[in-house]
Amino acid sequence: MAKNKTNEPIFTRSEIAQILNVSSLTIANREKNNKYPVAKRDMNGYRIYTLNDIFNLQLITYNLIDPKPVISILYDKGYRDTKFLGEMIDIVISRRSNNHV
Repeated sequence: MAKNKTNEPIFTRSEIAQILNVSSLTIANREKNNKYPVAKRDMNGYRIYTLNDIFNLQLITYNLIDPKPVISILYDKGYRDTKFLGEMIDIVISRRSNNHV
């Protein structure tokens, strides 16, 4: 699994589509129509999303943050330590809370 420089996992558009329960085309259209922020790109030009990006998209789409589908994708990608997953997600959510107060 790819990680960014802070060792957080990064996600592809198709993984984001699974998490949000929409198609990849829906995400592309929402980015094109400025309903979603444009994704960052890696050095090869592929779109990449962080945990924070996922939570932003969940808030935009459903007005809530649900870590369960994120944990499911991470587990499928090889993250088997559920305690570590919970801590990683808690850190990202707490960073969000501190930045939005």
